[in-house]
Amino acid sequence: MRPTNRLLMILAGVALLGCSTGEPYVPEEDPILLRANRLVEPYSDLLVVPEETGERVYPNIENFLEGSNPALALYREDLTRAKVTDFFVERAGSDEIALPILYYAEKLDISLTLAFSLVWGESRFLPTAVNDNSTSVDRGLFQLNSLTFRDLSEDDFFNPEINAFHGLRYLEFCLEQGSDNAQALAIYNAGLTRVIRGQTPATTLVHADRILSYEADLLEDFTDFILSHFPPAIA
Repeated sequence: MRPTNRLLMILAGVALLGCSTGEPYVPEEDPILLRANRLVEPYSDLLVVPEETGERVYPNIENFLEGSNPALALYREDLTRAKVTDFFVERAGSDEIALPILYYAEKLDISLTLAFSLVWGESRFLPTAVNDNSTSVDRGLFQLNSLTFRDLSEDDFFNPEINAFHGLRYLEFCLEQGSDNAQALAIYNAGLTRVIRGQTPATTLVHADRILSYEADLLEDFTDFILSHFPPAIA
């Protein structure tokens, strides 16, 4: 079966059950992901060195930070990419956890702060996290459900790259179906069917709210971190 057809079948099952299967992402073989690799609001001349002081300032950094997706925009800039990576590696606890999330979120045009906040809410960045349900098991960083992702082996569930690939592909689907991030998170947790029927569990609503609250704090910390390394003006 062609990889694209297989993925479509998997996503059809995911839509009904709520949280993600298959091979790790190979860039040159996945035009669906490549189409999302586009720049957001471009700002030229990010770096300026005033002649009178010789000190580096970044007058356009605030334009990025005030945009709709600041972390992703700055991750796509050569000048700021390394520092953005450093911030999320520190937050996730390791390169092994953070880099796949950054990579696939960027390819899918997903907010970095939302992606990392979801992982915090699902597993606290623990790749071996397990949650036993009455009829299924959630595993790994994105807590992929065993009924939804039947084709994944146990090792696949606990592989950060494979888990991030499927978790973020499913989050992309949820964002497309939901009216906002809160509803997308509810779909991720409870499944599309229950949410569109107005049967979202109260525990799901609390869970989504907790993730969004964490994201707000994360974005504030990210802004402070970036401004400390890329001052918009000379102090």
